[in-house]
Amino acid sequence: MSSTSRPGPRETGLQERNRLEEESRTSLQDRFGKSLVISTKPDKVQSAKQVRPIKRITPVPDFTKLYVLGKEVMPSGHKFMAVHFARRKDDGLECVVKLRIKPHCFRTQSEEISWRRSTEYLLNMPRNDNIARIYEVLEDPKALYIVMEKVNGMDLFETLAQERPTVDHAREIIQQLLRAMAHLHAEGAVHKDLKLENVMVDCADLSPKSRRKPSINSDLSDLGLTPTSVKVIDFDTVDQWAPNSPVGREVVGTDQYIAQEAYAGKYSPLSDVFAVGVIAYRLLCGRFPFHAELFDDEPGENWVGSPKMDEIRSKLQTAKVDFSHKVFRLNPDATDLLSRMLSHRENQRPSAAAALQHPWFEACISPKRSSTSSNVSRRMGGYPSEGSDLSPKKQPSVSSEEANREVSDSEVLTVRSRSAMPCWASEDVAQEERLSPLCKTDKVCRVSVISSS
Repeated sequence: MSSTSRPGPRETGLQERNRLEEESRTSLQDRFGKSLVISTKPDKVQSAKQVRPIKRITPVPDFTKLYVLGKEVMPSGHKFMAVHFARRKDDGLECVVKLRIKPHCFRTQSEEISWRRSTEYLLNMPRNDNIARIYEVLEDPKALYIVMEKVNGMDLFETLAQERPTVDHAREIIQQLLRAMAHLHAEGAVHKDLKLENVMVDCADLSPKSRRKPSINSDLSDLGLTPTSVKVIDFDTVDQWAPNSPVGREVVGTDQYIAQEAYAGKYSPLSDVFAVGVIAYRLLCGRFPFHAELFDDEPGENWVGSPKMDEIRSKLQTAKVDFSHKVFRLNPDATDLLSRMLSHRENQRPSAAAALQHPWFEACISPKRSSTSSNVSRRMGGYPSEGSDLSPKKQPSVSSEEANREVSDSEVLTVRSRSAMPCWASEDVAQEERLSPLCKTDKVCRVSVISSS
């Protein structure tokens, strides 16, 4: 991201918006290429069998004639929204239904129009192994009903309250999150509100010793568990995106996870990458990367251009992320990746597709997943050509004695210089480099994104 100066005293709100929009176009155009155009009109040369029917929000007389609503999944923070378990009557499908209760579920008509557009966009997003489905969206006189795949497991917030994952398991979770985002971004959309509560993890028993009763202090690895399914939920904030998308009018998301440019209304795939970096930091060291007192805004101040949003953005642009925790010292590749994903400069962050090629993930990429990631990356235009060396200089190995040594949090970690940026971090450079062989493993996690609204 090109550096953005704060507006001068004579600069009007309209001038500020126009300037930010122009900066967004010029900086992101270089990273993501031409605007993404989605056409819903079938190609004249396609046969009827090749044309997928366009899904729409479907009006029905009475939703309860089609589904049986069960208990509430969790209390909703919105008075006119609710999430319930449900069962479809005609085939017994177990699912989750999100209700938007009329007539007060939208604040403005423009918000409703935007929501309907984004929801139908998600309904028609191509199916993928990394995407959990929205089965359908129905509407009756009482409410709108988003019928979604039922997700097993716990969200990451609940998981961390019970046990912290090992570094290997945290790496698998982050890899799956990046795959989910790479697919979403390749389809021309951004999430805008990734956080611990929006990521579900389902652990499966993979070894006999996991059958014993767990203790309160048990670690995931002690139980023989590994995250086999990681799913992103709650897509209320998902929106279509292109490099020339206009600057937003509201700051959307959750403090700690919002990138500095988003406080100025500039959302992009790289804003989602920042949020994944925050989640990764929390998984690895157990805390957030920024001090909580930095986010001191009050309700009603989250509009783009407000003094408080400008203040928080300015603080984030100068905030330093602390990488002195021992987990970062013992895992330099993880530190290298996170330091780039958490960069306050948008254009110094890798895309999700490019981040998947970082050496930190080589140990848990299978041939099948490697092929899938490459397909997404080619669509994003961010992966290098075949057969080259993508790795940064190899880090010194850590001995078992060193790995087990207690390291004081005050010990300062020396991070690799940004001047020696590996080619994976820059799509322009990566196009001229070759991809190193990916390591093989039998341990593969399946990730899915739940497209809900």
